[in-house]
Amino acid sequence: MRRIRTFTASSAALAIVTFALCVLAPLRQTSGDAAAGRLSALALRCAGTFDLSRVGVIATFTKQKKILYWMQLDEADEFTSIFGPAPAVVGALALPDFGDGAELSDHALRARERGAAALLVALSAVLLAIALRARTSVRRAVLGGALAAASFAGAATLGQGLWQATVALPPLVGALATFAWREQRPRLALVTPALLVVAVMIRPTIAPLALGIGLAWATRDKRTWLVAAGIALAAAAPFVVWNAIHLNSPLPIGQWTGNARIASSVFSPSPTGLAGLLVSPARGILWFAPIALFAIRKHWLAAGIALQLVVAATFFKWHGGVAYGPRLLAEATWIAIYLAFAFPTRWLVPAAIWTAAIGLLGLALYDPDQWDTRRKPELDASAFWDFADSPLTAMVVSHDTTPTTDAPAASGYRCTNSFVLSN
Repeated sequence: MRRIRTFTASSAALAIVTFALCVLAPLRQTSGDAAAGRLSALALRCAGTFDLSRVGVIATFTKQKKILYWMQLDEADEFTSIFGPAPAVVGALALPDFGDGAELSDHALRARERGAAALLVALSAVLLAIALRARTSVRRAVLGGALAAASFAGAATLGQGLWQATVALPPLVGALATFAWREQRPRLALVTPALLVVAVMIRPTIAPLALGIGLAWATRDKRTWLVAAGIALAAAAPFVVWNAIHLNSPLPIGQWTGNARIASSVFSPSPTGLAGLLVSPARGILWFAPIALFAIRKHWLAAGIALQLVVAATFFKWHGGVAYGPRLLAEATWIAIYLAFAFPTRWLVPAAIWTAAIGLLGLALYDPDQWDTRRKPELDASAFWDFADSPLTAMVVSHDTTPTTDAPAASGYRCTNSFVLSN
């Protein structure tokens, strides 16, 4: 009982500290991927629809037949986000007062979005600690959750906006926790597949990670399979209905079709992406989270991480666009931290300290204008390999920059007659 009280108190402290880390950092632009959820939340709260053209600043684009890369004209003749409904729903929950006649500045909207993201990252940190507690001490479990929150994949990135990854993270880590406790609490294992299905429905690109957890979970008990499958189908149903209405498919294919619209080949095997995600100074996991290297072992979870790395490396935007560190490996980093702390080896402490230091440095100092928008690496890929001028060095070296925005410029928004007017 004493250990339970200690763990509960420690987890509460972990959640509070994680939330504070996210919201006390400088409020800045993130990327267009997060802007999609932010603006969709406005439409959903004001007009009760996912149609982005209900937002004035977006309507201007659609009237000119311009479609931003994160928009799609779907089967319901609405301009919806290619990242699906989940970021918009979570964002709308953070805007309970944005009804008819309400006004909101862009700064306040971004702050609300980040507050929602902070809650999700804090919940994920606690869930990771719970997963670790099944295999290690209270102290190590809480430290593992704290490291994930402090890493580039925690407060510095996913805690700053409502990406797909931010919303998918709690069910993914929740699945890890229910899997980790299945020996002590067998009934928890029944919801693991459901949580994995929800995570993949929100963010289909993490299917390799979900597969790794699923294979580790796999049981020979037919009754367990049947019950778990029934729960998973029920959990998937709302997403299937939304996809069928908006995408004419039960699957979350929005991101695939959106990328296919702007790329000749969405996936193309190349050693460049793999090397870049491993060792480049701009996106290499070796520099941003060396703790991930400690996940290399004979385990289905490690296989899932490896497969996730390969899939991300073959994606035409393996670098993740505007981002701090290898954003496409953010969720994999959380699973890697679980493996590193559940099965500790030598040099774990130095790797953990480095991972936390880089994450907290980015949380405090990262500014996309200092490197991403200044160097424009998507136009000149050599920038990804510039050690003298990398995202890490740019945080401590002053550069003349031109401020940019991650969404069509608007100083504020007003909800009027189910339409979001943009200032």
